[in-house]
Amino acid sequence: MVFPRTSVWICHEGSRPFVADPHVATIYNRGQPYKRAHLSQDGDRSDWFGISPAIAMAMAREVGGSMREDPDRPFQAEFRPVSPRLYAAQREVFGLVQYRADSLEIEERALAVVAAAIRTPERPASGHPVGRRGALARRDLAMQARAAIARRLFESPDLSTLAAELEVSPWHLCRLFREETGTTIHGYRRDLRLRVALERLEGAAGQVSRLAHECGFSSHSHFTAAFRKQFGFTPSAVVMPGAGEQGGERFGS
Repeated sequence: MVFPRTSVWICHEGSRPFVADPHVATIYNRGQPYKRAHLSQDGDRSDWFGISPAIAMAMAREVGGSMREDPDRPFQAEFRPVSPRLYAAQREVFGLVQYRADSLEIEERALAVVAAAIRTPERPASGHPVGRRGALARRDLAMQARAAIARRLFESPDLSTLAAELEVSPWHLCRLFREETGTTIHGYRRDLRLRVALERLEGAAGQVSRLAHECGFSSHSHFTAAFRKQFGFTPSAVVMPGAGEQGGERFGS
């Protein structure tokens, strides 16, 4: 299970391409062939968890609802959505690895993160009946919109410019994007900026205001308010661990 740090196109063999960005966890069965194409100027960066075939089979049955018995292909989903709290939780696991915390704690929390990502419920259907061809077209347009956002994440193009790039009307783009992703275009971009900021905050003592502006926020206070609302803790808790919130408690579900 891979947690992207940047945005890339991923295409599993025999499937359709999708945008892998910090909003999702991508899933690879053993030996999964795939292709990728860069979107972000920062290239392709990610962290990942590897689990044994036995654990994968148990998770697929008990958490993911799969009855497949192939130890090399236990998972059917190619990617799953990742909530802000889950994104923060997996960042902390990698922080524990970096600081060489107790291995038992690391293993337990890593498995909890993977299970939570697999368990994440799919977004409810929009209620608009569409055929398979129409559903694929809608999915592809939403992916193209996500790619366009990723390519200019810290710029602020207006809606008309984005819609023109995708050759659709602004209204159609707004409606379809929300139905396919469960959020607005603005909300999606803000959340993606915050997830990028979470990583950049690590070791950024004294530079929070600069980072806030780099990530597209108008002020330190605007950034702090948005960050706390999204993750449940303040930027200072990342820059100076222990200053207010305590380790794993701040990442509680």
